[in-house]
Amino acid sequence: MPVEFYVLMIPFCAIPVFLVSLDYLNKNADLERKKHNVIDFDKFIKYKEEGDDVDSDIAELLDIDKIAA
Repeated sequence: MPVEFYVLMIPFCAIPVFLVSLDYLNKNADLERKKHNVIDFDKFIKYKEEGDDVDSDIAELLDIDKIAA
């Protein structure tokens, strides 16, 4: 009797714990991804005012001193 009990109980106890742990890790990873998607708007505007590499290359080809963002 104890062997059958353990054979039945281990999967029914271990699998839910494993699934709950996976769900927790997935939610944590999702929150981390959402944090990294937020950009600092002030830094973005300052960077665009200076012009990025592509803007600088285009300005150089067109012989323009400054690029308007």
